[in-house]
Amino acid sequence: MGQNDVILLESMLEQDRRRSAPTMALAEHHTFFVAKHYLRQHFSPGHDDLLSGIVDGEGDCGIDAIHLFANSMCVRDDTPLGMLGRRTRLELVIMQTKNTAGFTEPPIDKLLVSLPKLLTFGRDEEALAESANPRLIEVTRRFLETYRALELPELQINVIFAALRAQDVHPGIQRKAKELERCLSQLFSACEPRVRFLGAVEISNLARHATSITRKLLLAENPISTDMAGGYVAVVRLADYEKFITGRYGELDSLLFEANVRDYEGETAVNQSIQDTLERPDPAEDFWWLNNGVTIVAEKVQPANKMLELKSPQIVNGLQTSTEIYKRRSSNSSADRRSVLVKVIEAQDNAARERIIRATNSQTAFGPSTLRATDQVQRQIEEYLGSKGLYYERRRRYYFNQGRPVDKIVSIDQMGQAVLSILVQTPHIARSSPSTIFDQGIYEKVFAPDRELPTYYACVKILRAAGDFLVVDGGLALSRTTSTTWRCC
Repeated sequence: MGQNDVILLESMLEQDRRRSAPTMALAEHHTFFVAKHYLRQHFSPGHDDLLSGIVDGEGDCGIDAIHLFANSMCVRDDTPLGMLGRRTRLELVIMQTKNTAGFTEPPIDKLLVSLPKLLTFGRDEEALAESANPRLIEVTRRFLETYRALELPELQINVIFAALRAQDVHPGIQRKAKELERCLSQLFSACEPRVRFLGAVEISNLARHATSITRKLLLAENPISTDMAGGYVAVVRLADYEKFITGRYGELDSLLFEANVRDYEGETAVNQSIQDTLERPDPAEDFWWLNNGVTIVAEKVQPANKMLELKSPQIVNGLQTSTEIYKRRSSNSSADRRSVLVKVIEAQDNAARERIIRATNSQTAFGPSTLRATDQVQRQIEEYLGSKGLYYERRRRYYFNQGRPVDKIVSIDQMGQAVLSILVQTPHIARSSPSTIFDQGIYEKVFAPDRELPTYYACVKILRAAGDFLVVDGGLALSRTTSTTWRCC
């Protein structure tokens, strides 16, 4: 789905520039955007840190951005180096960003010529000033001075070539990249050089991927570990669980529930029952006796007595329970000694996480479409429709709970009906048996991985226009419900 990623990336860039950098030049914003999302995967740069490394413009010697980090700390003009000590991890990140559909040799050739001049001790500053801009000279000088000042530093140099519309890298370009790595190794014999290419797919994934977080979950007792590595069952005091799901400003941390297949269901009978149990406890009963508990999936789980340290945790089942526990925060919850049952599973690959999400939710009474909510194609449709002013509700009730206009919300079921009617040309199935849209075999036709994202938007617009015509323009005096049935045909 490379072309879709190109379209999505263009939308991401447009939205990010409009929101965070409306006065920034377009080319500079492209560099800023890629640097922001690449560097945050490894470091924690601030806004000023990112801007300080942008050297794009006349005399940039083929470099759009260059950033220096020492032990993951961005090194700028006033950064004290005395505190770093021996064996400092020094990392230089050199970046070039192009709004092109592919990678070519000339940009690599340009760096093969310019980097030996810029990154050499005892360089000719006067001669360099004739071809390099002052900002680039300053940043590279700081790198050389820092490297010389530190005692036995470990050096890594990363060169990033980003092409916003590229989809693959030719083997000849990869061989040219090896030549650049050898050049850097000759400049610094102890250096770990690495050249990386970022196309539209990689940049989109970087922008989409949330920054890795680590959370500590305090337990009421030591957890029970399973025979399989990384699986734990434990009980957690309600007050400690509240802290775990609460953000730094006292809000329910939505990042923890991003992989949940649906949003909070509201005042349903089940949720009302959970409320009653929380607010009017029976002294003879613990909360976890009466509740199925929650399931948490993490990339890594590290146990330590009565605590689990979780890397990138996601609550994949138990959002309703979690929300009700969070809502009771105004009460005197610290005196409540009751607990909630928690299953914690270490799953490092996406396929395992998806299987867990589906399995832990398959026993719940809701439509089959909900179990598809975390598919990559569903996430991509949500992002693309968002750029068009529509809210794709791949997670049930998510945008409805936010109070978004109803006429701007597109459900996953409605999208399936639209595509099945218009593209697959089976409106009779879309009208009479909408749940079959998500059956094995039919789902792959409706949400084909090679289908371009604008077609989903077009299908919804056509289906809705047909409904509006039947109600208003057609003069048929049909009700909105009746028109919804007929518009598929």
